[in-house]
Amino acid sequence: MTDLKKIIFEFVSNRSIQNESTTSRHVHRRFDISIDEAENILKEMLTNNMVEKFYDEEYQENRYIKK
Repeated sequence: MTDLKKIIFEFVSNRSIQNESTTSRHVHRRFDISIDEAENILKEMLTNNMVEKFYDEEYQENRYIKK
């Protein structure tokens, strides 16, 4: 896992500890990467069983929390 991916995982983990979920736009803004790149990193974490994904009906977007 690259350093950026580790830092993003820590970001998702810290938000989860605070009972907050994370979206690709949060990662995009915080780390100044494209939304597509942020989404790909979050999907990779999902594939590696590091995070869980759920759909937020209110905001109509996918959200991630630490597993």
